[in-house]
Amino acid sequence: MTATDIHPLRRHLRQQLHAGRQWTFTLLDPLDDEEMARQPHRIMSPLVWDLGHIGNFEELWLLRGLGDHSLSDQRLDTVYNPFDNPRWTRADLPLLPRREATEYIAEVRGRALDLMADADLVDGDPLVRDGFVYHMVAQHEAQHQETMLQALDLRGETHGDDAEELADADDPRLRIYLPATRRVLRSARQVDDLQTVVVPAGPFALGAPDPADLAPSAPRAARDAAVAAYDNERPRRTVSVPGFAIDVFPVTARRFAAFVADHGYRNPDWWSERGREWLKTEGHTAPQGWYQTADGEWAIRRFNRVSALDPRELVEHVTFWEAEAFAAWAGGRLPTEVEWEKAAAHDPATGSSRPYPWGDVAPTPDLANIDRTLWGPSLVGSYPDGASAYGVEHLLGDSYEWTSSDFEPYPGYRTFPYPEYSEVFFGGDWKVLRGASWATRASVARSTFRNWDHPYRRQIFSGVRVAYDLRDGRPVRPQVR
Repeated sequence: MTATDIHPLRRHLRQQLHAGRQWTFTLLDPLDDEEMARQPHRIMSPLVWDLGHIGNFEELWLLRGLGDHSLSDQRLDTVYNPFDNPRWTRADLPLLPRREATEYIAEVRGRALDLMADADLVDGDPLVRDGFVYHMVAQHEAQHQETMLQALDLRGETHGDDAEELADADDPRLRIYLPATRRVLRSARQVDDLQTVVVPAGPFALGAPDPADLAPSAPRAARDAAVAAYDNERPRRTVSVPGFAIDVFPVTARRFAAFVADHGYRNPDWWSERGREWLKTEGHTAPQGWYQTADGEWAIRRFNRVSALDPRELVEHVTFWEAEAFAAWAGGRLPTEVEWEKAAAHDPATGSSRPYPWGDVAPTPDLANIDRTLWGPSLVGSYPDGASAYGVEHLLGDSYEWTSSDFEPYPGYRTFPYPEYSEVFFGGDWKVLRGASWATRASVARSTFRNWDHPYRRQIFSGVRVAYDLRDGRPVRPQVR
């Protein structure tokens, strides 16, 4: 980067921060103070905690992290520390009331923008070089927006399993999140939702590149993806991957409903030992939000609104155990995260890895179902222009996709800038998810992004795509479902 690039970069970073903050308020403005302070579910925080935490994180990194004085009483560091305060305890903390939290995050932001004017984005500390810390803070807020949407979507889970009862429980305070018809489904071409492609054996570049290695002419979107990448996405290295096959599309509601109808939740043959333990404890019989009406048809509840489930819609809200069992039933398995990234990023024609499946153009609503455009998964086949070089579609947007991989560091991993984002989670009971969801901001969606969660979690916007081993160059797929 040269000095002549600094002013456009500062404008770009300001725009990112501003757009993210505007969306936070768009999300929270319809809710009253009581709803903000309420804990919607024990595994989720009160939304007012998320609001204060967004401000506290920004103060830590954009003020104190850059050598400025603190604006707040540092006791807030304890209140908004997620490691000291598990989610189910946060409603009992001395949280800033909504008005004070709003004033706090505005004051932090104003001071942070003032400091940005003097930040050395060219030769300065690695924390600010190329705008890294500003990307990090913007991503942090975007990820909490997604978490807050999960919390709002969990409301109503305690109303019972009857679709008509849930419809009567429709909450007018949440209607603003969905149009009167639930949402406008994107039109989709007719496709075979069982279609697979073969990804031949061979090497590819896994992980995010170092921004310094990018050509000066690299598009802004490619540079943003490299700068914004978290430490767990690095370092980039060449890996050799055996050949495999993978579904062109994530699993649809049609396919998953067939699994349910085939007693998939009751047949232990499809479930691992831990999956069977989870199933016995929880007793679920379908993905979160699915309900059967009196005539046997499937309905789905989102944000306390119930509507018919379109069989072409892509599945979301399944645990790792459900995804794993479905893949076994379908005659395959979950992909490893390395397989997923090769199918998403590798361009066999050039031998290079793309920052996005379709190339180096920033994500848009024409390429992927992101940025809350549809308020739920799209219909299968809606985004042919977003396909990877191998022809795999819906890799970013709709739902995160479970992989079989544990969350571990890449060889040569170095913590930056703090261990609590990635390092403390390595080696735990976490499974990697790849891709992005319909609720993910475009600034977070990229081919190298690694999400992770407990295998029993399904409040996240998570789906499944099936992979298959090869025999004589063809998928080993004993059952076609």
